[in-house]
Amino acid sequence: MTTATLSIAAFTARPAARSAATRSAAAGRDIALSILGNILLIGIAALAALVIPVAAALAFGPALLSVL
Repeated sequence: MTTATLSIAAFTARPAARSAATRSAAAGRDIALSILGNILLIGIAALAALVIPVAAALAFGPALLSVL
């Protein structure tokens, strides 16, 4: 059996300081991706909510139209 050793210094080292412009660009990108992700999630939920009504219309639509 082999074991791996992890250097504690690698986990405690602080990342290099980023400039204000880099932080601002990263924050803007994160916000945009968050909004796009929420839009996608709402779209998927809306499509999922339409599955039952569409299935019911396909199943019972011809019978209901023949009665009318």
